[in-house]
Amino acid sequence: MPLDNPKSDFSKWYSEILLRGNIIDVRTPIKGANVILPNGYEIWEKVKEILNKEFKATNHQNAYFPLFIPEEFLTRESEHFDGFVPEVAWVTKVGDTELKEKFALRPTSETIMYHMYAQWIKSHGDLPLKINQWANIIRMDTKETRPLLRDREFQWSEAHTCHSSAEEAKLQVEESMKIYEALFDALGLSYLTLRRPPHDTFPGADYSIAYDSILPDGRALQIGTTHNLGQSFAKVFDIKFQDVDGSTKLVHQTCYGVSTRVLAALIALHGDDQGLILPPSVAPLQVAIVPIVFKGKSEGVIEACKTLEEEVKRAGYKVHADTRDNYTAGWKFAEYEMKGTPIRLEIGPRDLKNNSVLLVRRDTGEKIPVNRDELFTELKKHMDEIQAGLKKKADEILDGFIVDIDDFEKLKTRMQNERGFARVNWCGDVACAENIKDQMSSEIRGTREDVKEEPTGPCVVCGNKGVQRVYVAQAY
Repeated sequence: MPLDNPKSDFSKWYSEILLRGNIIDVRTPIKGANVILPNGYEIWEKVKEILNKEFKATNHQNAYFPLFIPEEFLTRESEHFDGFVPEVAWVTKVGDTELKEKFALRPTSETIMYHMYAQWIKSHGDLPLKINQWANIIRMDTKETRPLLRDREFQWSEAHTCHSSAEEAKLQVEESMKIYEALFDALGLSYLTLRRPPHDTFPGADYSIAYDSILPDGRALQIGTTHNLGQSFAKVFDIKFQDVDGSTKLVHQTCYGVSTRVLAALIALHGDDQGLILPPSVAPLQVAIVPIVFKGKSEGVIEACKTLEEEVKRAGYKVHADTRDNYTAGWKFAEYEMKGTPIRLEIGPRDLKNNSVLLVRRDTGEKIPVNRDELFTELKKHMDEIQAGLKKKADEILDGFIVDIDDFEKLKTRMQNERGFARVNWCGDVACAENIKDQMSSEIRGTREDVKEEPTGPCVVCGNKGVQRVYVAQAY
């Protein structure tokens, strides 16, 4: 049974595809703490593989830090901590015994990691220190939860680095942007790289860069962030080193992370009314082989499918020959379409006779007869086309959601209807940003970090001189 069209009723489509696509099951006793199903978790593992490759190539190391954060650690950096207070889950009791000092289940890991960094870093020879952690995060969000989009427990990668100078930290920010570019390209995602305005900068950071994608309903989704922390946390946690000249200095820090939110963008941007459409680079199953069996004409078809499965596997693809006899071929087609398998290969008696297979693409539905001798050339060609095509489609979706607006009422109408990104002039006054937030439930998401854009006129809100060209959007 087809899904609703994602463009006509995104919320209903999204909820249905998560379960039917074997991504998420929300039927748990605590809302916002969901089961990541096998298909969804395998995609997350692919994300981890891509990032780990990038991390190792740039001399990051993986480590793991405790889930439990002492209250004193969080209150020590009050500016950073205040933003998390409403969402922190506290442990106050063990068995029947009240704890003298409560501790938090990590809402983020800066404090526990930087406590340890202060013990590890002594001299310039200990720098740079670049550590990534794969972990679960607990944030008891008081708003309405949405699976993957806004969870109370989620998985993420958080990298935290220390450097001997501000220039090295700046270069590390740029390196993190390249790391995430590699990940988002592999996922076929399109996004804006935006420097958040000062009033929306990560608490304690010098500046924050966010990667904002767009979903079919026109709302922005932050799929990752990078923060240049300067020396604020180093001062609080006393992270110092002895430099080559013998002087003692504070380190300069950065941090950056992505979470299972990227799966939401992947699902929403590529899916259709038949289910998921997954890029070959992260698809848990890249090729499904389905036998077309007719009564009295099945001789050799099943064996041919199994033989082909081994050949495709040796060629380096994740493949499965579905020889179950209790499901029809049509039922199997629908299942693999729902799960987003990039390519389906069909073999029937006529294909055996002609030494061919039927190649079916998930992204376009195109059916292509292929000679067995040319199969692997064709497989690679179509896998590459699917990968590139999904990215191109995502770019077109994003471009279609960006409009230039120079009038406040037009901006309000846009945000109330089509939404998307509105590129506007802003005077830099927080009061104007708050006006946008109050009147249209939208936010100034920031200025382009990758492209220099100058203001083209007065502030869209107050009419005073525009000092920045910024992007406005409603966001998850």
